[in-house]
Amino acid sequence: MDKIFYPGSVAVVGVSERPDNLAANIIHNLLAFGYGGDVHAVGLRAGQVHGIPILPSVRSLPEGVDLAVILTPAATVPGLLDACGQKGIRRAVIESGGFTEFSDAGRHLEEELIATARSWDMRIVGPNCISVINTENGLCLPFARIDPEATRQGPVSVLAQSGGVSITYLILLSEMGLGANKVVSMGNKADLNEIDYLTYLLADPATEVVCLYLEGIEQGRSLLELAASAPKPVIVQKANRGRASAQIAFSHTAALTNDDAVVDAALRQAGVARAQSFDEAVALAQGFTLPPVVGDDLLIVSRSGGHAVVAADAAEAHGFRLMPIPADFATQVRHMFRANVIAPTNPLDLGAIFDFNLYGRIVEASLDAVQPDALLLIHTYSSGPEAAVSEQLARHLGHLNRDLDKPLALCAFAQRDEVEGLRRATDLPIFIEIEAAVRALAASRDRHTRPARLRPLPSAPAERSEKVEALLSRQDVSTTDVALDLCSSFDIPVAEWAVVTDQESARIAATNLGYPVALKGLSPQVSHKSDAGLVVLDIADGEQLRAAFTAVSAALTEHSHHQAVRGVMVQRMVPGGRELIVGGKRDPSFGPVLMVGLGGIYVEALDDVVLRLAPLSREDAREMLEEMRGRRILHGMRGEPPMDLEAVVDVLLAVSNLLITCPEVVEIDINPLLALEKGAAAIDARAIVGSQRT
Repeated sequence: MDKIFYPGSVAVVGVSERPDNLAANIIHNLLAFGYGGDVHAVGLRAGQVHGIPILPSVRSLPEGVDLAVILTPAATVPGLLDACGQKGIRRAVIESGGFTEFSDAGRHLEEELIATARSWDMRIVGPNCISVINTENGLCLPFARIDPEATRQGPVSVLAQSGGVSITYLILLSEMGLGANKVVSMGNKADLNEIDYLTYLLADPATEVVCLYLEGIEQGRSLLELAASAPKPVIVQKANRGRASAQIAFSHTAALTNDDAVVDAALRQAGVARAQSFDEAVALAQGFTLPPVVGDDLLIVSRSGGHAVVAADAAEAHGFRLMPIPADFATQVRHMFRANVIAPTNPLDLGAIFDFNLYGRIVEASLDAVQPDALLLIHTYSSGPEAAVSEQLARHLGHLNRDLDKPLALCAFAQRDEVEGLRRATDLPIFIEIEAAVRALAASRDRHTRPARLRPLPSAPAERSEKVEALLSRQDVSTTDVALDLCSSFDIPVAEWAVVTDQESARIAATNLGYPVALKGLSPQVSHKSDAGLVVLDIADGEQLRAAFTAVSAALTEHSHHQAVRGVMVQRMVPGGRELIVGGKRDPSFGPVLMVGLGGIYVEALDDVVLRLAPLSREDAREMLEEMRGRRILHGMRGEPPMDLEAVVDVLLAVSNLLITCPEVVEIDINPLLALEKGAAAIDARAIVGSQRT
């Protein structure tokens, strides 16, 4: 990878003297950014571009070229790549489009391209990308002209699936004073992908923070395991957030664990910050360049009372505690600066003080006396005399940030040119939105106080009983009895039941189980039994049982489409409790995913679910329950007793074990799972085994 970011020589293939030639822009960028290595140009015709002679073929290149950059029609690329291989070039950036992203013919071309690269042991960036930038050595390879004056070298590196997005990040990071270090437009990722680049950047001494923009995640588990173990913060902006599984109505799990919800949960579990926009990603990067936030205590200092109120709201929303100001410190401040207008509150309002030099001294005294985990200074000012003194203040705060190793976030409100002056005056990040500053501090706190808990998957599934093997081999879509049997095999408590085929057997089963009972028609073709009339609850005696059996049998005949049914389940009713849904699915990118939420017939309407990747720890499972919006009903309300949460935790751990042990299980629902005062009971369940869905 070093030869991609630090090549000693670069050959640009596809150059001509035509004024609209895009490859010539690559030559221009290399020269404009002061790239110090050798630059060669290759085209169809001899000539010259930006003082560089155009060679007529790859064969005309000198020996020892480290990196080839190809921008020619797609059909010509495999042949040119082969010529590069013959010349000894082992790294290439392919900026040409027209491959898999374009057509089937393009896909075949991409396959040919990869075969050619592998035959020469060559690694490639792209195809279909804007390319690579390294601000350290002036390597700037996009085919669009980039203004060196608009860019700034800094500690943040960017990986983007989109070329335009990569340039947007470059400009935004520069405008916000952070600057970029390395920028990669990954394109089609035919060879090198985000895991390859991220592995390199996490070991790169010049990269302190990585921003990752993705439209699709193909190897999510591997990517997040890498990010979770990284010593550097990783920020992910995931676009293309549509609910890919919204149309799959077969099971609640498929509808509720949509792709973006899984991404959200996986990123949080891996300790990776997620940005919803470019601006938020840049703000998070600003926060990660500050000293780490190691707790929830925040001190807000503001020149404006209104801005202080906004900041206090943001602090509460992000889980910060506005620590009280000790009275002796307020007295100390009044004595030091004769500032009787300062009230001992947090936020600390300095609005009546017009000497900005005092602001820095008050901030310094606050950090020393109050010892907050982070400090936010909101500074509003106007142009003219206030601007020059504000730059002095920014420099002072920058020194405090470094010398005291305390996270000090400066949020400035002034004219744009004045804020730019602050950025030139100090390397301290300057925020322009209060919410962005608080969110950045919160992301730093979460990274440093809530370590990643993404546990690796076992290298091989555990041994399984003969009963489990038999259950998994029976059918693609399980009926309730089979699914509950599978649950029971993994020590999940289930409500007692029996399967019958006639009224007399139903009567005997109900007598043995004890009234009241429920009847459930068993058909793999019906996903929502209640809607189809296949469920009758609270059957109190034999007369009600006969009527219910007749109704359920008729509904089975109507909905089974002349296919075999498993019969009717007679199940003991479990009194009391709170209905939950516990489920899981096998995500193609992230692997087994667990879900818990409020259950029953309104589960999809309530959409109160929490997700985690398996395997779960007990702490993970407890957190899942506490993150439910409706968790209060489990703790007991208005004199009602609390439910046995540890029993629900046991069920979550068991489902996690089931999904890991049984890779054939694509989806499983337990809905409802009754959380009881003592224990829990699975009442209904459904599973999909194998890849088939109906």
